[in-house]
This record gives sequence, structure tokens and C-alpha cells, in this order.
Amino acid sequence: MHGAGAGHGVVGWTSHKEERAVETTADRLEMLEARNALLDLISSYAQGFDYHDRELLRSIWHDDAVLDLGLFGRYEGVDAIMDAAEQFWAGAPHMHHWMANPLVQIDLAAGRATASTALDCLSTFVGEGTSHIGGRYRDVFVRVDGRWLITERVLDVEFVTPMPDWKPAQGSEADPSLEVSR
Repeated sequence: MHGAGAGHGVVGWTSHKEERAVETTADRLEMLEARNALLDLISSYAQGFDYHDRELLRSIWHDDAVLDLGLFGRYEGVDAIMDAAEQFWAGAPHMHHWMANPLVQIDLAAGRATASTALDCLSTFVGEGTSHIGGRYRDVFVRVDGRWLITERVLDVEFVTPMPDWKPAQGSEADPSLEVSR
């Protein structure tokens, strides 16, 4: 089929050139959707830990996932990861993860992806006070039944800086009656 729209990827055109354009557009769309899903997993990890959201945190892992937090421990399997989360929440009830500069690599055909994401975290530890933690997360993702999940997350800790005199002046950490909903 030929006409004024030939060569412009118009839906309905049947030449080989237009079919490739549609495939390329579909591939690009799939890549964008995958990237957004992976970025959501990275953010869901932070939100899950920061707001003690058990359901959200559990939902991001492959069943046999590994969470390797370096000096904070290594956990294998989603149940071990969730048990560790409970221990972290008991020992550091206030966490603030900021994830930045994610570099994501996606292999759609293999259903695998990786990411490297900077971490800046402020954690208030019971009895020890607040520490500023920095590092980099290295992630491996897998697509299962069309859904992306974390299969491995490794934290390279770059620094832990105790901040013994840090005290919140306002907000829910300063006034527990303002506690944010979890």
C-alpha cells in the first residue's frame, strides 16, 4: 500500500519499512515501561523501609532474592529479608532513604536488568542516635510473568557518619503525636 503517508510509520501501512517502524516503536515503548517499573522498584524499596510498609516491601522481591547490605548483613530469600526489615525497624525506627542517579541497563529479550543507584540515608538508631549513611546499591532484576522483581540488591557502603548531636527540631520525629501514617 502506498500513498502520501508512506515512510512515516502510519498505522495501517503494510510495507516492510513501516512494519519495522511500528516494531521499533513497540520495542521503545516496552523499554520505557520496563525502565519505569524498575525505577518504581528502587523507590518502593526506600518507601517500604522508610514507612514500615510490609506489603510494599514484600512485593518487590523475587522469592529467592538476596539482599546484601555489607556491614549491615546478608539476607537470602524474601522471608529472611522481611525478618531483617523487622529487626531494622526495631533498631532504627526512623529511616530516610534518598535514591539518586540510577543507571539502568535492560535486556528485554532475556528478561533481566541491572541498576546502580546512589544512596544517601539518615537513620536514627535506638540507643546510638542518628547516622548518615552513604553508598551505592547494585541491583539485578528479573521479569517473571511480565512483572519486574528484585533478585539481588547489594549495598556498597561508602561511609557511616555518626551524628550524636543531631535532634529533629520539628515534624513527626520531634513530636510523635505528628506521626506519619505507615
